[in-house]
Amino acid sequence: MTRNEQQPRIVWIDLLRLVALLMVISAHCVDIYNVTPDVEATDSRWGAIIGSLMRPSVPLFAMMTGLLLLPVRQAAGAFYRKRIPRVLIPMLLWSAIYCLSPWLIGVLGGGADVVSTFFPMEQAPSQSLGDALRNVAAIPFTFNGYTTHMWYIYMLIGLYFVMPFMSAWIEKDDRTMTRTFVILWGCSLLLPYLRYAVAPYIFGECAWNYFGTLYCFAGFSGYLLLGHLLKNGNPLKTRQVLMLALLLFASGYAITYTGFRSMSAQYSYDEHPELLEMFWQFCSPNVVIMAIALFIAVQRAEIRSPRAQRLLSDISRCSFGAYLMHYLLIGPAVLLLAPLHLPTPLHVLCAVVIVFAACWAITHAIYALFPRAARYIVG
Repeated sequence: MTRNEQQPRIVWIDLLRLVALLMVISAHCVDIYNVTPDVEATDSRWGAIIGSLMRPSVPLFAMMTGLLLLPVRQAAGAFYRKRIPRVLIPMLLWSAIYCLSPWLIGVLGGGADVVSTFFPMEQAPSQSLGDALRNVAAIPFTFNGYTTHMWYIYMLIGLYFVMPFMSAWIEKDDRTMTRTFVILWGCSLLLPYLRYAVAPYIFGECAWNYFGTLYCFAGFSGYLLLGHLLKNGNPLKTRQVLMLALLLFASGYAITYTGFRSMSAQYSYDEHPELLEMFWQFCSPNVVIMAIALFIAVQRAEIRSPRAQRLLSDISRCSFGAYLMHYLLIGPAVLLLAPLHLPTPLHVLCAVVIVFAACWAITHAIYALFPRAARYIVG
């Protein structure tokens, strides 16, 4: 979600960041349909349809980070000092707000049902101040159902840690080394399915060892490398790229949606969240090809209007702040729209528009009112 200030503005990256942000908000707007027990069949189906469409969201952010920051040109210490506080301090601040929200809702007269509307991922909501303060104390180490989307920031900091080391071999321009890493990373994407189909522990994994054969090649570091490798585009004509992107996205989506619906028919989120979301895992082959499809398609976008470029630039600047706060605004949007009894897809669309507009306006206002402190509030 960050951008190298030394590089000229890349307009299509601003557009891709907007697409990824809208996908994140959309995914969280349908959480309530995918994790709430006894949800109506129509809502459950729409939750699966929309939720499956949005899986490339976080991978796209990781790919943009790799495109903009790899290879790292600074010493590791300087890079860490510049990048990590920019995401860590706002994450700590907003995580505290989220953890205190259930208690504040109770102070304002709202009950557990309101808390569940705000935070559907929290299976045992508590409005106790003591529980809220314990959650705040745990923020440096873990996230919870109230701060569910903050997992990305913990992961992003880990990517920052590894990027200077990854850059050392990227700068060698060793195609064999790069190709080998990508192949091994591609193999690691099959691990969730192998654990389900073959055995819960594979390639040396066991109760006392999580670090199997492909561990060092697994995870979001592959998305960093993908963004770096794809940043220069490809020689295909735009029409060919769009057709390829459509084919890749449709193929990945078919697997993602079908797999999720199959798992949701067998398992509940309360009992087996890891199985329910197996086909939704960000580091899975079906999601990777969906992310690549969107990346190469948006890469060909041409936006020549200076006004549109300025608008996208401002949205891009506000995107991290919008990511931090959007989850807190989804509940109010749902409550606001509930009396209208809109069809599920229209309800989700309206909620996404409301949440996005509010987040953009609030983040923009913070930058305008507190220009020096804004980086510590919204990144």
